[in-house]
Amino acid sequence: MQAQDRRRYTAPEGASALAYEEDGEPQPVASTSAVRLDGRQPSQVRPIYLQAGLVTGAAGSAYIEAGRTKLLCAVYGPKPTTPSAPFSPKARLHVEVKFAPFASGSRRFVPGKDTEASALAVTLQQSLVPALILETLPKSQIDLFVTILESDGWDGDVSIGVTAASVALACAGISMRGLVTACSAVLPVKAQQAWLDPTREEVRNAQCYLSLACVPAMGTVTNLKLAGECPPAVLEETLTAAREVCALLHGAAQKALLAATAAEENADGSRTRQNAEGTPHANQKYLIES
Repeated sequence: MQAQDRRRYTAPEGASALAYEEDGEPQPVASTSAVRLDGRQPSQVRPIYLQAGLVTGAAGSAYIEAGRTKLLCAVYGPKPTTPSAPFSPKARLHVEVKFAPFASGSRRFVPGKDTEASALAVTLQQSLVPALILETLPKSQIDLFVTILESDGWDGDVSIGVTAASVALACAGISMRGLVTACSAVLPVKAQQAWLDPTREEVRNAQCYLSLACVPAMGTVTNLKLAGECPPAVLEETLTAAREVCALLHGAAQKALLAATAAEENADGSRTRQNAEGTPHANQKYLIES
């Protein structure tokens, strides 16, 4: 047995918080129930770690981590459909979500065979399809596999899963109108301001839940879900704050794609030098494998 398992990816080392513009002093909380357990402000989200191109065998992949939620997305395709399948002028996006047995507090002995994974797959598909240009790939199929390594609630899985899946699709070279990002929020009981990016404990004691997926580059909304009771004024304010967070996530997704592209170009250049010079030195070999 080896002393170190090289197949494991130890993350995150470069996790960074999203940058916010501070306009004056922070507004006081309307009620004492708005004090969050982790010390965040109501409109503040958790720092994220996002990296593309980790799964070498896939056409595109992305790993994302926000708090206790960790997801890995892999894209395979586009590939031709089976000959028995009816002709389709557009490509089909097949989404499959699986929970690791250790993803939540209660151990899952039969991963994948639950309604939670199916509902999450449907939500991801509805959020991503409007941003994909599927007309250019007739009679083809795109497979998207999402593995939830650690879950901090269904709402967190949806919000960061949409962002990671969008980055994985872009990394695979799928034609898109723009990157899709998502943000979720809850309204606590007897509170006048919603909490963005809630945790599992915050969702349990909330009277309203909201999830928004949009394409910030085009200013369009691809999916919106609202459950519970929310005043119209608070709902409008929450949607505005969620779209601002989606714009910040869009910038983080762009940086992850640029970093993956630069790493791929460096790897291709190293392989070219290796073929031209023959046997590489030790440092060149390490550069290629990394």
